[in-house]
Amino acid sequence: MQFEISRLKPEEIEEAKQMMLEALSENYITDIEIEMNIALDIKNVSEKASSILERQLKELIKSENTAVFATRIDGKLAGYAIVVIEGDVADFWDLVVKKEYRNLGIGTTLIKTVEKFAKERGCVAIKLDVNIENQNAIRLYEKLGYKKISYIMMKGDRINGLP
Repeated sequence: MQFEISRLKPEEIEEAKQMMLEALSENYITDIEIEMNIALDIKNVSEKASSILERQLKELIKSENTAVFATRIDGKLAGYAIVVIEGDVADFWDLVVKKEYRNLGIGTTLIKTVEKFAKERGCVAIKLDVNIENQNAIRLYEKLGYKKISYIMMKGDRINGLP
């Protein structure tokens, strides 16, 4: 299957936002969403999260220190990756691929595109956070040479408090 990669277009922001919200509802909810109180629980995302995500995407596609790379199949958005350059380290924020397009090499291609972008901007490393429950993503990152260097741990949350 042929696919193309380029920057996310402004007219694709709404669709990209919906893809991310779907991914969040699967199992990608992180401590950040919980801390910001934008996740209602592990399976639901609030309107606040939706508006924050839309605003972030609009800002990210305009910034010189960030890139939102989109993959399209037959002109349709299939996935995207977000990277933010912070000095000489690239912060790989997100990788989202629609369910029907997974296991076609899109994720790998997006990761390699992010790596190329980071290297061209003088980065010496790329960091990323991945939900411990997302074993498919962890296997992919490890296959591509990423190593675990820390764990983020949490007890309780804003919804249920501390046990």
